[in-house]
Amino acid sequence: MKYYKCGHIMTTHGLKGALKIKDLSDFDRFYKDSTLYILYKNEYIKVKVFNKTNFDNYYLVTFYDLLDINLVEKYKNCDIYVSELDRNDDLDEDEYYNSDLLGKEIMNQNNEIKGKVIEIREYPTCNYLVVNYNDKNILIPFNKQFIKEVNDKYIVIDEIEGLY
Repeated sequence: MKYYKCGHIMTTHGLKGALKIKDLSDFDRFYKDSTLYILYKNEYIKVKVFNKTNFDNYYLVTFYDLLDINLVEKYKNCDIYVSELDRNDDLDEDEYYNSDLLGKEIMNQNNEIKGKVIEIREYPTCNYLVVNYNDKNILIPFNKQFIKEVNDKYIVIDEIEGLY
């Protein structure tokens, strides 16, 4: 099963098991009764959200069966994940998870491999694929002008003069 990081536990808060969590997802993962996984000592611990409160730029989250500081203190600095089975977001046809784009090869309109996606950079105007090609990093806007197709193996681009 695949897991996708959606949060990071900063510290505990109070005595009733609340954890201060930094949200790392584009979707709300921390709603009541949602199933998540805490990666603790290389094992995914299944938890279910009991309550979430906004706290500055973080969430205060409590989980069922972990409503005591003594039960959650060990999870400080751990990451939180959602499983592929539990991420039931309604994505439009042209929307993708960043994790699904990472590692894909870039192919141009002439069926030439032009590198591999190593990072996604999010900017206000649009997201950019960071593509490593011949030991150089190339930024490709992730929009309909450049991206023609995304399939299981490749991202097909319309390569314009000067892009590489």
